[in-house]
Amino acid sequence: MSPSERREMIRKENTGLSLTRQCKLLRISRSSIYYTPVGFDPATIDLMHEIDRIFTKHPFFGSRQIAA
Repeated sequence: MSPSERREMIRKENTGLSLTRQCKLLRISRSSIYYTPVGFDPATIDLMHEIDRIFTKHPFFGSRQIAA
């Protein structure tokens, strides 16, 4: 069973078992049930594509040359 499947088995409203106990039983870290992923904004995606385009064209460039 994958960690994401085990995370879905956590029941926050379950008063019979604490979240700590549920996490121990499912062998997942407790911090993973509180984490909410943050997406990328379109400007960041565009910048990443531009860096990838430059690096693909000039693979010998370092970070300073790509930034320039």
